[in-house]
Amino acid sequence: MNNRGLLWVVFVLIQFIVFLDQPVITAAQEPAFELPVELIGFPVIIVAVRLSNFVKKLAYSLNPSTYRRTRREITSEMINMIEAEKRLVSELGENVCIYPKVCLHHAEKAKRSSGREQMVIDWDEVFRNYKSSPQKHKEFYLLSVFLGDFVQSKQFCNQLVKRGRSCKDDLDSLSSI
Repeated sequence: MNNRGLLWVVFVLIQFIVFLDQPVITAAQEPAFELPVELIGFPVIIVAVRLSNFVKKLAYSLNPSTYRRTRREITSEMINMIEAEKRLVSELGENVCIYPKVCLHHAEKAKRSSGREQMVIDWDEVFRNYKSSPQKHKEFYLLSVFLGDFVQSKQFCNQLVKRGRSCKDDLDSLSSI
């Protein structure tokens, strides 16, 4: 019996080998609806590019360093003194002048502060000195404060004085500056 069972197992295995060795005829399965690759690929690429551009722009606009302004330093080489004086005269008249002490004080004070956020103007001092300046030169006092704070150049203030744009009543009474 032992030989007989072994014979049947060998016979069954040979049948499986013969059966598996024969090619199985299968019908090619054609899809019912054929879609070209370009019809899906191109819109997907376009949507991906637009979405990535949107995300980049959104990240840029939400970044707080985007809106920080850096204050560029104005050097005396950048300022054409003749042009600056002509512009001051054309805007404020022939008798335009600056207070050298005020301009120099504010230029030095602005130069010491590293950025616009740290620069603090002492408004009490500015308005106290403004009120004590002569009536006809009040606007020139504010011009001197502005030029000192904005230009931040002692050389600019000195060049205006050398060109004869110093106010005659040099605010000696403003010794607090």
